[in-house]
Parts: sequence; structure tokens; C-alpha cells
Amino acid sequence: MITVNDIFKKVGLKPSQPYPWGTVIPEFGNGVYVISTSSNPAKNEGITPQCTIEKAVFKKWKELSPDLNVDGENSINHFQNELNKYWKPNQNILYIGESSSETNGLSKRIKQFYDHQVGCKGPHTGGYWIKLLAQLNDLNVYYAVCDNPRDTEFKMLMYFIEKSIGKSFYELQSLGSHLPFANLKVDFQKKHGISNAVSKNSRKKK
Repeated sequence: MITVNDIFKKVGLKPSQPYPWGTVIPEFGNGVYVISTSSNPAKNEGITPQCTIEKAVFKKWKELSPDLNVDGENSINHFQNELNKYWKPNQNILYIGESSSETNGLSKRIKQFYDHQVGCKGPHTGGYWIKLLAQLNDLNVYYAVCDNPRDTEFKMLMYFIEKSIGKSFYELQSLGSHLPFANLKVDFQKKHGISNAVSKNSRKKK
């Protein structure tokens, strides 16, 4: 079990209060953030045995990306089965992210995540699996300002892998499969069967 407090403490940080998904984050500096099913940073709450895709979001995704498929199949059941291969039923932490741009601090970056439409090229394609979840509006965002957000994010991700598996990441193969649910890449990628997820011609306008 890994709590939000645990993962921030590992890098010498203290998380903010929980902000329900969609809430404006009042921080314009750079740093790291965590998306969690738990509204209590000290507890492993909100966990579920499997994830469920929101049907309306999936329908729109297919409209934007008509060649979308998972191992050649394109039904919602095939996609749900694929996502559940990477769902961690005992973990509340679904995504770890960072903001390191001088013009794109935490508030703006997290709002880009809120605004992102699955299938579009931007503004926040990374972590888009979060946006497929039927429980999206029950999720919480935590953040902390820090120096070197990219390095800090990497350390948090490695800690998540080691703590959730109980082994050093040096001992593991296919590191990507052990990342939090919606983290698809860091210095390595999560190998999955989803192809043509992003429309070649669509970008959500702000």
C-alpha cells in the first residue's frame, strides 16, 4: 500500500490538500502532482477491483480516431480488458505528473489535463487513460512546488514501482507495466496494445 503522503515524503515534500477533479489549483509555480482515488493523503481509499470506461467518452474517442483499436479490435469491452491489465486494484495512486515550464505552472498544466479530450493531440495527451474512467469526477489532485520537477517526478515513479512490487526496479523487467495506471512513459514506455489513439487532424482548442 502506498499513500499520497508516502510518495511525497520520499522526495522530501508535503502534499497539498486534496482538490477534487476539476477544481482550479491555486499554484502558478512549477512542481509535481499526483492523481489519486483517495481524498485522504494518509489513507489508501477509493480503490476498486477493476476500472470501468465511461461509454460516452469512448464513443467520442472513436469518432475522433476512427482507426482506434486494441490488438486489431475496437469494442469497448476489448479496451476495458486492456486497461484492466494495468489497473492496480490495491493502489490509490493513478498518475504522477510534473510541470517544469516557465510559462506553464501547476495551475495551468493541471487545467490542461482537465480540459483534454481523449483522441485530441493536446493539450495534455500524457495520462489520457485517466480521462476514460467512469469514476473520473471522484478523483483527487495533490501537488507540491519543488525544484527540478522532472527529476522529482522520476524519483516518485521509481519509488511507486519499488514499493508496490517489493523489489528494486533494477531487478524488474518491463518496468513500464509497473508504472501507475495512467503513466504511459517516463524514460521508458508502458507496452500496451492500443493503436491510433490520437487523431491525426484533431486538437482541442482552448
